[in-house]
Amino acid sequence: MPIKDTYNGDQASDVYMASTQAGVATSTGLSTTQTGFTLTNPLGSGKSLVVLQVRGALTTAPAAVATVVLTAGTVSATAVTQTTPLLVRNSNFSVTKTGAGLAASATTLPAAPVVIRGLGGPVATGSVSQFQIVDDVDGAVVVSPGCSLNISSLTTAISGIWSMVWKEVNEIA
Repeated sequence: MPIKDTYNGDQASDVYMASTQAGVATSTGLSTTQTGFTLTNPLGSGKSLVVLQVRGALTTAPAAVATVVLTAGTVSATAVTQTTPLLVRNSNFSVTKTGAGLAASATTLPAAPVVIRGLGGPVATGSVSQFQIVDDVDGAVVVSPGCSLNISSLTTAISGIWSMVWKEVNEIA
């Protein structure tokens, strides 16, 4: 599902986005306590969140070698705790429709997530070799009800402006 196909006609009202509003440090390792960015689809929402794009703009150089990754939280009956919620916006700013997806810059997950995609990031201590991270996911990742998707780092926290764009469709079985 390419991004260009999602912005036509009425479909645009089903596309949502969220972003941190300042630099936020990513969590390191695969922990249930997440910082950076988490997209959550509440259990029972009836929607699947088809991820279109993930972005990051680094705000500081890391203290050590670091890699930014996407991690997924598998389905759980226990809700993700949204410690620091972010504002979710419809991509059509004149639409006041509220979607199912929740975004936060700090959460507590019911279980440790797993790495599903590498995003990149600085490769050297104290330097930034990649100014912006752009992953055109184009629907290759679907966040089902009861699941989450996180921007994390593996070894060293990386501060950045983090964002995701997704389309909400009726639940995919």
